[in-house]
Amino acid sequence: MKIMKKAIWGILFLTNICIGQNLLEKLAVFEESARVFNDMNYSVDGIDGHQYFLDNWGTGKIIINDTVNAPQARIQFDMVSGEPIIGNSTKENKGFILRDKSVSGFVINNNKFIRIKSNKFLEEVDRNYFAVAAPLLSENNYLIISYSKILKEPYVLNNGYNNIDQNKKYVSLKKFYVLNKENKYIEIKLKEKSILNALAEKKKELKKHIRSKKLNVKKESDAVKLITYYHSL
Repeated sequence: MKIMKKAIWGILFLTNICIGQNLLEKLAVFEESARVFNDMNYSVDGIDGHQYFLDNWGTGKIIINDTVNAPQARIQFDMVSGEPIIGNSTKENKGFILRDKSVSGFVINNNKFIRIKSNKFLEEVDRNYFAVAAPLLSENNYLIISYSKILKEPYVLNNGYNNIDQNKKYVSLKKFYVLNKENKYIEIKLKEKSILNALAEKKKELKKHIRSKKLNVKKESDAVKLITYYHSL
C-alpha cells in the first residue's frame, strides 16, 4: 500500500497544475480506485495482436471533472475493458487502471476520449469512454466513436484435412453514434442512408445539403459537417 500511495501521488504531483484543497482531496481517491496493472504484454503466445489502442505507450493527459488537465508522459487505452491506463513512472511495463468516475476523459496521441453517461444513448451501451470525431470541426460532440476489441477464436474448417494449429486473435470494432435533436445518441453506419434514417425528421433538408456541398459522409469530417448543419436547422 505504501508503494502504491507513493506512485499515485508521484503521478499527480508531476502534472504541475495548481488546484484547490478540495480537488486535491478528490484526486487522492485514485488510490482506492486504481490498481497496479501487471500485464502490459503486447505479445502473448497463442494470440495474434493485443488489446490496446496503441502498439506502445502514448503521451497525453487525463481530464478530471471536465476542468483539470493532468499531462501524462505514458498513457494507454485498454480496448477490451474500455479503461485508460497511466504508466508507472519507474517501471516500464506497469501502470494504473483509472476507474474513478472523476476521470471525465483523456487524450492519447491527440485522440480525445470523453466519458458519456449511459442515459444519453437511445439504446443501452457497455462502454464508458467514446472518441470524439473531428473535434476541430465541432465542439459539440455530434459524432462519437466507440473503439473496442474482442478476442476471437480461430475459425477452422472441419473437413478432416485441417490439422494446423491456429491462434486466437484480437479483432478491432468501431461503432459510430450521432446526436439527434433530443440529445440522444443513435448508433449509425457512416453511410448516407443510415445517417438520414437516424435524423429522419430533417431527411429532405439533409439530402439536399449533401448534394449542394458535395459531402462524402463516409468520411468522418464530412459526416460531422452534415450533422452540424442538422443541428443548425
